[in-house]
Amino acid sequence: MKKNEFRAVIKHLRMKGLTLKEIKAELDNIHSTSEPAFETVYNWVNEFKRSRTSTCDAPYLGRPIEAATSEIIDKVHDIVLTDRRVKVRELVEVCIVISHGTVISILHEQLGMKKLSARWMPRLLTVDHKRDRVTISKQCLEIFQRNPDEFLRRFITVDETWIYAALLDRFNNILKKKRPHLAKKKVLFHQDNVRVYTCPALMAKFNEFRYELLPFTTREQLIAETETYFEGMNKSYYSDGLKKLKNCWIKCIELKGDYVEKKMYFTMFF
Repeated sequence: MKKNEFRAVIKHLRMKGLTLKEIKAELDNIHSTSEPAFETVYNWVNEFKRSRTSTCDAPYLGRPIEAATSEIIDKVHDIVLTDRRVKVRELVEVCIVISHGTVISILHEQLGMKKLSARWMPRLLTVDHKRDRVTISKQCLEIFQRNPDEFLRRFITVDETWIYAALLDRFNNILKKKRPHLAKKKVLFHQDNVRVYTCPALMAKFNEFRYELLPFTTREQLIAETETYFEGMNKSYYSDGLKKLKNCWIKCIELKGDYVEKKMYFTMFF
């Protein structure tokens, strides 16, 4: 089917009262090999909601924009993350003002993606990593800003020592003695996200003890630093480091997920 015919079907199904998901499912069932991407269906459903009647492309005056702006790059990235099977021509249709070659450039050069088994996959996950870091920084910063002093009093972090569910009871009892002020408050627990730390048994323990887990980046994103550097450091080194978390999160957001200080050794959470 041609794109105008798909749009006519979308228009008809919307007039019948079908929801966005139902329309997409209907198209998938009937045209499983050439169905439009979810983002395309979403855009046209909204167009028809705004009383649009034509299924033809609106005329665009002038040549397509060859330079990819940050807004266009973000839009292309969002579409690809929604549907990794999206076709280049569909991205051109959705963005309208950019050419086929610009879309290819954004995918390969800006987003570092390649087609693998008919799906767009990141080569180095660089852009995805940066977005995750920004999201996590915003979440942690929001929790911190509610009450900075209370955050530092409730904050618990661990190194790479594996705390299994059977040992967590002992850890919790010791914690109560060392930090009695946390008896009626949730512990803000900070840990790595290796599989053993996120298994169902351990997560059940966290729920039982009412621990609130802070988000953490994937292991591939962590900077590998030698353990010997941290040996011999006194308590003030680590406490001062915790106080720098706020500025690290803010800087990470400002840099859109890039490393905060590439020459700085204290990067325990980034």
